[in-house]
Amino acid sequence: MADSQPHDALPNGPSQAAEPGSDLRQRVEALGLALAERLGTVLDGLPGRPRGPQRLGDTLGQTIVTASRLLKAISQSDPIAVVQLLPGPNPLRKTVQSARGVGAGDAVCDQALESIAIFESLIRDEAGDRGALKAMLTAWLPEERREFEAQRRQSVFKALAELDGVSCDLIVDTLVVHPSSAGDRHDLLNVKCMLGIDRIRPDAAVNLASRRVSPRGTEERPRVPLNLDGEPALDGLHHSRLDTFCNAPPAPFLVGTFGQEVQYTLGPTGFGRGSTVDLVLAEWNRDEIEDREPSFEHAPYFFVHPEMPTRKLVFDVLVHKDVYGGAAPELLSYETSSLGPARPNDPERVPDLRPSAEPMQSLGAGTRRLRILEFARYGSLLEHAFGKLGWDAGDLRAFRVAVPYPLVGRQLTLAFTRPSDAAR
Repeated sequence: MADSQPHDALPNGPSQAAEPGSDLRQRVEALGLALAERLGTVLDGLPGRPRGPQRLGDTLGQTIVTASRLLKAISQSDPIAVVQLLPGPNPLRKTVQSARGVGAGDAVCDQALESIAIFESLIRDEAGDRGALKAMLTAWLPEERREFEAQRRQSVFKALAELDGVSCDLIVDTLVVHPSSAGDRHDLLNVKCMLGIDRIRPDAAVNLASRRVSPRGTEERPRVPLNLDGEPALDGLHHSRLDTFCNAPPAPFLVGTFGQEVQYTLGPTGFGRGSTVDLVLAEWNRDEIEDREPSFEHAPYFFVHPEMPTRKLVFDVLVHKDVYGGAAPELLSYETSSLGPARPNDPERVPDLRPSAEPMQSLGAGTRRLRILEFARYGSLLEHAFGKLGWDAGDLRAFRVAVPYPLVGRQLTLAFTRPSDAAR
């Protein structure tokens, strides 16, 4: 049933709903303050007041790792960060008991042990284990969330690489939108790099695709990918591969077309770390995109999702200065396991939206800032492509999303809207 009254007009109702988790946050903050103060007092009472990890570890019979984590945690100004970074309750108890044994006062040690017991109860009652508590606390620690998620994604990467029998060191997916000679449309260049493809089982399948996703209700024009020389890329006589930019031996890929999709399948290779291969290709789709001013209702968008477990994904979108009226894109992340690729602002896909810990970077015009540490020849590759097409890199605005250990099946989308519509 719809509620026609504003909440602050409801009889005896609160003026504003409490933020979810606010009670837990207050308790964690109080606990963090107590732990930092009491553990700091225990350390202050040690003979000689050792402060470096090595000296503190030697004094208390603890590892350098435990001592370092303790010192880092109690030095935090944010009490939630204190709780997030501290060692677990058992190492903390051992630390305090050792401190008592070498001269710290009984009273301050007892107070510290009391706070450690509350810490243990918080883990057990609110989260179930320390890993779950860390996940909960990242909601209030944005700077910690990226590292936490990267660590968990790395664990997923290792598991999937073993299950699927294949992984990749780096995927670079670059999309370039440039006005076409037709005047009312735009060209789309897709540069795809997969470096360090590693089969650990000879039967592991590797498939990737480039596709067009057209707006609903629109008539689809035939999609004819060209290579950088303007020749049909899939006719068996020419190809879109750029093998000279590979670091490892070029990957043997078989190519096929299915409707508006081009599918690439990895052919026979060796397996194991000594048999890694690379794939670098460029598809030029002339007159691919209709020239329409972006809006909330019609948001041109470009997306990528990793086809295999990958150590790093770099997604670059370069847009000509005369395209989309200078609008900046918005980063959206979707779970695609149920309904496939998602269109931005589609109400049916709102449940599939997921937060992204990695931000979009606006890198300005040209290719000067488009460096990739793991792929030193990336700039030369783009210069080669633009030279072939006669495009000026200085006319292109660059946007990037870089994700360590991206999740397979997670779609990253850059959607362009009018600046005035961005907050709708």
